[in-house]
Amino acid sequence: MNVSDTELNTAEQQMITGSLREGEELLWAAPSLNSTPQTAPLPFWKRLFSKKRAPLPHAAHPQERCVYAITSKRVLVFDPQTPMREWFLMLGMIQQFSLQDNGCGDIVLDYELAPDGTRRLLGLFNIADAQRVHDLLSSAIGAAYSASPWSV
Repeated sequence: MNVSDTELNTAEQQMITGSLREGEELLWAAPSLNSTPQTAPLPFWKRLFSKKRAPLPHAAHPQERCVYAITSKRVLVFDPQTPMREWFLMLGMIQQFSLQDNGCGDIVLDYELAPDGTRRLLGLFNIADAQRVHDLLSSAIGAAYSASPWSV
């Protein structure tokens, strides 16, 4: 993992800054470490007479990557293939947390149901220093809850 893999470029920084609302503070922002296109198997005849594997048509280009941000009020996900997603900070929003041996991990916040009944997980995936981000998000959730009028 290179340092450049975890830094945001100018366009990504502007995208995040433009999404902030009045009174909102940016706590953390980083890209997903997964910048390599996924591959899918080709049909038998194409495998026989051409390449063994080809990139999926919807795979992101390396310059188009998922960018994640945690603010004092929301979690933002900028995926080049879907509109921006946001979740307001609230108790119980972290559905699942997984940590790999190399320090990378996933924080699942929600899921959406596909027409065939399968669940597609939504959240922060393949992030560097996942434990630190999880702790930061947990403390931001606690602070947001303490600041809310119904927490009295």
